[in-house]
Amino acid sequence: MNFKQLIYWEKQGYDQLCGVHCINSLLQGPYFNEVDLATIAQELDRQEIELLGKTGRRFKSQNVAEDGNFSIQVLAEALKKLGDLSIESIDSKLNQNQDLSQESGFICNSSAHWFAIRKIDNVWYNLNSTNKRGPEIISDFYLSAFLLSVKENGYQIFVVKGVYPPPQLDNINQNDRQKVLTAQFVKQVHDRRVKRKNYKLNIGGSDEVEMEKALKASKGEKYESTDEEFEEEEVQQPQKKQSTPKFQGQGIQFGFQQSIANYQNFNIDQDDAEYRSIILMTLEQKFSFQLEEGIVILFQMPDGKNKQYTFSYDAAVEDLYDFVFYESRQSPMKFTLVCPIQKLQLLDVSQLLLDIGVDTMTQIIVKKE
Repeated sequence: MNFKQLIYWEKQGYDQLCGVHCINSLLQGPYFNEVDLATIAQELDRQEIELLGKTGRRFKSQNVAEDGNFSIQVLAEALKKLGDLSIESIDSKLNQNQDLSQESGFICNSSAHWFAIRKIDNVWYNLNSTNKRGPEIISDFYLSAFLLSVKENGYQIFVVKGVYPPPQLDNINQNDRQKVLTAQFVKQVHDRRVKRKNYKLNIGGSDEVEMEKALKASKGEKYESTDEEFEEEEVQQPQKKQSTPKFQGQGIQFGFQQSIANYQNFNIDQDDAEYRSIILMTLEQKFSFQLEEGIVILFQMPDGKNKQYTFSYDAAVEDLYDFVFYESRQSPMKFTLVCPIQKLQLLDVSQLLLDIGVDTMTQIIVKKE
């Protein structure tokens, strides 16, 4: 595996644009947006109206749903616009008895979700936009079994054949939806996940958990989260307030929230200048050079200035506190680190960054206490 290989992946939020995320992840770049695909859908609608002689008022589009989900025809037309790319069902005569591992990519569609599978630098990745931690590695040995599992869960699978365009990774303004990750980072996450007994590749759409919760609630039943879902909820939800016992008479109920992390250097005696100097010398050695590759973190300091540093793949929250503590050495302060995208208040210094979803190009806000 070429660890310097870059992988493009789009994450789905509350939108229903899985078709956009699917095709861009397959092509390894933001080639299309929802407007592009909607334009293609409108042109297909126009052609169908002309062919069938239907009036616009009575015509209901079969190419784009009201929630923004696109048809296979739209994705096929989009791929054609890039040159020599076509799609073919894996169940077609052309693909029967073929070694599908020799292909380059697949797109999978259920009634309400799209996702892509792509081989990049001879490694297969599940690029589902609803993955919780980015692209998922699929071993060559497991590819056939995974495709069978996808099919058994109600998906149609299409092989995308032809000459793929080059990755479009330049000048990408990474955000919560668009990510560019290194193969090494994805492998690090993969190695941690496979150690769990309940590890499995994701084939779900964004609505499935919410639909199951609603179904259970309608029956008066309680929804039981899986271990992985529970972990994700713990990671992404902000710390809940711990309330004091409610006052039984008239009065005000006070709330308490821990805001200072249990970071050892906050306990340095302000009068012990020698010990503080030793700690700062140690941290100076620690941060005197940056790694060429790792988890790039962007810090917004209390004075409005921005700092950036590349941490190792096994870095913990404590390393973030060490960096800010060292950077603020001229103006000592107690502070809290907040990750607004994942809605994390980073209070447990022992947690590994990869385990809690803090990945490269994450922004951290430093809040002075």
